[in-house]
Amino acid sequence: MALMLEVLDQRTGEVRQRYRLEGGPITLGRGYDNDVVLDDPYVDAHHARIGFDETGAATIEDLGSVNALIGPGATRRVRVPARAGTVVRIGRTLVRFQDTEAALPAALPDTPLLLGRTPGARWLGTWWGQLGVAAIATVAVAWSAWLGTYSTSSAAEAVGLAVSFLIAAVLWAGTWAVASRVVVHRFRFPAHLAVASAVVLAGLGYSVASGWVAFLFPDHGLGRPVELIVGLLFVAIPVAMHLSLASSLTRRRRWTAAFVTSGMVLVIGAVLTLAEDDSFTDSATFAGELKPVPTALLPTSTAEEFGVVATDLKREVDELAAARE
Repeated sequence: MALMLEVLDQRTGEVRQRYRLEGGPITLGRGYDNDVVLDDPYVDAHHARIGFDETGAATIEDLGSVNALIGPGATRRVRVPARAGTVVRIGRTLVRFQDTEAALPAALPDTPLLLGRTPGARWLGTWWGQLGVAAIATVAVAWSAWLGTYSTSSAAEAVGLAVSFLIAAVLWAGTWAVASRVVVHRFRFPAHLAVASAVVLAGLGYSVASGWVAFLFPDHGLGRPVELIVGLLFVAIPVAMHLSLASSLTRRRRWTAAFVTSGMVLVIGAVLTLAEDDSFTDSATFAGELKPVPTALLPTSTAEEFGVVATDLKREVDELAAARE
């Protein structure tokens, strides 16, 4: 049985390098004359050696290093049998022995957009499908702007807003595309544009849904928590998707970077909100848009319930006025 030596990332356990073990003794250390060079300040220049006996069995042994070998069970060892699956710590570097015939997971398709890999939506993995998402988002922005105003120039304003969105999306996608070209040597502009457009479409959908919820349940009291969660996801998800296109980071690192970025954005937004002048206003702070629904579906109160609320409110106001006198 032939063996491979895998150098692992101590934090994530991912394989950083692989070496095929064959032939005579193989030395490991920080020195450049070793067969396996380990860039670790806790590793000696000549730290360990892998040898084979007459039966072909491999053994890794310490060469009198400062930190020795840490074998299975986290114990200091001078010699450790090298079998498939054995993990040994050298300094602060983990090495693992692996059978050359070990099964590997299937290769991942190079289509970073998740929807492009699902049945029935493979067109999203094509450039024309991704540009189609951008076109749909542009039309949706214009339609939303047109429905959101009653002025005579609403059509011109809607077109202007759609063009502004398209320019901003192109600049945003172009920046990520340049990063993709530098890091992974692939431009992927349509894919980045599709990510930005999908976020806008999701934002418009959330705006419509939240408007209906505010209209039907104006005192639900879930606005702030829901807005916080949605804001976190609306930043984290597109950042993670852009990184999947523009970098070779692992999924775990992409999502870590995405949520850290999202948290920073939310903190900055919270600070700016607190810094604003929160002066008193007699303008309504709730959504006042009417929705075309039957009155029977609207949550209402009877005249008697309204009278009780009005009486309680009058009493509270009278008490406050009396307390100030």
